[in-house]
Amino acid sequence: MVAEKEDKNISIILLAIGIFACIPVVRLGSYSLYIWLLIIGIIYCAIFQRFRLSYTEILPLVIAGTLTYIITYQSLSSSYAENDLKGMFALWLVLLASQSMLTESGYANALIQGVVIGGKINILWIFVQTLLSKAANIDINDLIFNQTLHMVEQASQIKASGLVSTGLCWNAGGIAAAIILVVALESTPWKLFAIVAAILTQSTTVLVGIAVVIIYLVFRAISNSKSHLRFSGVNILIICLIVSMVVGVIVCVPSVIVTLNSIWASTHDRLMSFFGNSELDSSATAHFDYYNNIPELIKRMDVSQFINGYGIDCSGLPYTKLTNQYFWLDSWFVESDIVNTLLGMGIMGIICLYYFLFSVVKVTRRNQMIILTFVTIAYIICGFFYNIQSVTYSWLILVEVAFCKAKFDIGVENKTK
Repeated sequence: MVAEKEDKNISIILLAIGIFACIPVVRLGSYSLYIWLLIIGIIYCAIFQRFRLSYTEILPLVIAGTLTYIITYQSLSSSYAENDLKGMFALWLVLLASQSMLTESGYANALIQGVVIGGKINILWIFVQTLLSKAANIDINDLIFNQTLHMVEQASQIKASGLVSTGLCWNAGGIAAAIILVVALESTPWKLFAIVAAILTQSTTVLVGIAVVIIYLVFRAISNSKSHLRFSGVNILIICLIVSMVVGVIVCVPSVIVTLNSIWASTHDRLMSFFGNSELDSSATAHFDYYNNIPELIKRMDVSQFINGYGIDCSGLPYTKLTNQYFWLDSWFVESDIVNTLLGMGIMGIICLYYFLFSVVKVTRRNQMIILTFVTIAYIICGFFYNIQSVTYSWLILVEVAFCKAKFDIGVENKTK
């Protein structure tokens, strides 16, 4: 009975970790609740002698991060040194938590379920954000999490098109992984809600990740000889009701049409920028410049910086010196897994990161969790547009470790809740 209680407690902690990992605006002190839950889980495992440490695919990444911290910390300004310390601290927490708590498939399932729940909460919150912003000109994130609770200084995002719905994060990229997982694992209605929410975020990262998963789901449905049996009368009725509600709202509420036109214009401009039109979307142009400037950035590195980087999540430091971008900020990091890792942790860091990610692809494929294989591939592709692996304390890396342990039944429509 005691062992059963301990197992249940770990599952509850992991479920909570998954939920709050993708709700970073909820903070206690200066850290997200996700970090505090990680610490609680690790301490719990230590008290009940479940604490362990052995080789795992993320160990090389943690070692690389630790070496980067040791080599770079003393040479950084206070703001960048804080990024460096928090980055290493997060990696070690992820390593210890994964080793001590993700020991069985049931625990991995609990963490993944938590992220799915967190993704659903974000999807619903995006609708609330959009409604209040367009109907009453209220920035609910700033009102609650900044002005009232003082949890974060920046709780929302404003683009040229105006206030953007970003869920319970200051940038939709921070919750992209959770929304993508909802599309991959949940029922048709939630898939549709997630797609609509993704459009409302105007985030290329979210839309591209969802597109990868949907392409896989479509091909799986086509190749499944029994796929037509999945489209039950109830599912068809639900789809028709949702479509009818959407059409009704568009027709009856003029401001919705204005909003959709704005979203379409922004998304269109972002997509067109991929075909060489650098005058359209400034954000997309900035992201392409991150890659265009890599050769010059590498030239400016000494041997130590090339191998170990400038500091974890300190990629803004060399980039500002090169382009003067964001020179007024005390610290910042490039919104790209590739560039942020290369500049922050050097060639060793980027090798270790992608060694880990491709090992997740290999293990999930071997375990016949093909949907999780394609979700991981989607995350790798999303890393070109945003630093989703490291943002908000590297929570996605912990989830990807759980992918390697997970075992649950997945059909064309997932039955796990």
